[in-house]
Amino acid sequence: MTSNGTNLPIQIAYKDAQNQSNSVLIDCRTVEEFESGHLEDAINVPLQHLAISIDDLPCNCEDTIYVYCKSGNRSGTFTLYLRSLGYSKCQSIAGGFEEWGESE
Repeated sequence: MTSNGTNLPIQIAYKDAQNQSNSVLIDCRTVEEFESGHLEDAINVPLQHLAISIDDLPCNCEDTIYVYCKSGNRSGTFTLYLRSLGYSKCQSIAGGFEEWGESE
């Protein structure tokens, strides 16, 4: 994926995101998926509710935000949407929970 006009690439490797402090971690899977297992400190904001939940996000446009889903598809969409709203430090974690979350 391209950077969409920002200096940061759309995707980041999970190991690189882990090394960042002062960031917000968003799980954009469904509530059911989130309840079946999620990363520590992750906040659940399902993609299908993003448009109505945008004002309730626990972050602002200046925060570093990492988004993940099951495989990386929904988090990519979520990231592009947030970037279109000015959240320029938002990145999708490559591979998703399916690839690396189960080993946590």
